[in-house]
Amino acid sequence: MPRLIGQRVMLREYQSDDFASIRQWVNDASVTHYLSTRFWAPQTTVDTQEFLSRMMQSSHNAYNFVIADAKDGRYIGQLDMFRVDWRLRQGEIGMVIASAEDRGKGLGTEALQLLARFAFETLGLERIELEVHMQNATAIRCYEKAGFVLEGIKRHAYYNDGAFSDLGMMSLLRQDWQPVA
Repeated sequence: MPRLIGQRVMLREYQSDDFASIRQWVNDASVTHYLSTRFWAPQTTVDTQEFLSRMMQSSHNAYNFVIADAKDGRYIGQLDMFRVDWRLRQGEIGMVIASAEDRGKGLGTEALQLLARFAFETLGLERIELEVHMQNATAIRCYEKAGFVLEGIKRHAYYNDGAFSDLGMMSLLRQDWQPVA
């Protein structure tokens, strides 16, 4: 898999050394609160190892990347296109920035722009999409900065902390994508 290198971040393959970094956040409710149910705690070390092993395997229907520092390769988070539909030419993505100190700096936006270039120019996709909790204003702002548009809301589509919440569907189309110079 290619490494996609930006100014501050790169998207690289998962490595066995990423295990410790993943373990630091995978059971932290402040990080996983808005993530898919796949990350509902508790995640055992075996769960994490199995996840990492799956991410290190190649697939023609998924492209899994670690968001890393462009200079030293330090793990920052993950950006996975976990499902590609080749017939419809679209991919579904999910992202996490693991540490609070790395959030709010535009690293997620840059990572999304790198992935969009890969999806549209290399893979020839027409659309990339994601689901986002409507209460997660920080993530919505990040996705909008990368060019994603809110298409609709799935009401009461997620349950967490004893209450239902809404999920937004956002997408970026090839025709709307603006390559970053």
